Amino acid sequence: MDNKIPLINVPYPPELTVEEILSRRSDVKLGSRAPNRFFIYRLTYIKELRRRTCKNISMTKISPYISTSWSKEPSEVKDAYKELSELVESQLVKIRQNFPVIIHESFLPPPPTDNILEDERLESQIRQTDTLATIHENFPSPSPPPPISTDIVDGSIFFYSYLD
Repeated sequence: MDNKIPLINVPYPPELTVEEILSRRSDVKLGSRAPNRFFIYRLTYIKELRRRTCKNISMTKISPYISTSWSKEPSEVKDAYKELSELVESQLVKIRQNFPVIIHESFLPPPPTDNILEDERLESQIRQTDTLATIHENFPSPSPPPPISTDIVDGSIFFYSYLD
């Protein structure tokens, strides 16, 4: 099995279309932002690699190749992929306008309760009545530790002979 990854020249101008990029998204992901120019370049690189090798190569294996290829691309290529990303984003905006986002009841914040108001009242009372002296009475500082004797270590253990 040959594990070599062939040198890929990513198509310029990009051959991916807005529709092709959006068709890869689930309906749930339509609320997310469009992929940036590097991610679209990555998709194009993978598509071209599959066209040439007809096999799947692990993403962790090809990621460094994609990154290196991207870093070597001239600015006009990067700008073309940026433009495609912006076209995808504008299409997503149109889709979102036609299909409003629905927030399910389980995501709504709970209504305020009397318990919250009671907690705030008690907290306010505590702040007004507590003083520094009260805090020190309830939470005294620990006493300093007793002095440590320096005569604890028996010097003879350091001169034990291992040569006997």
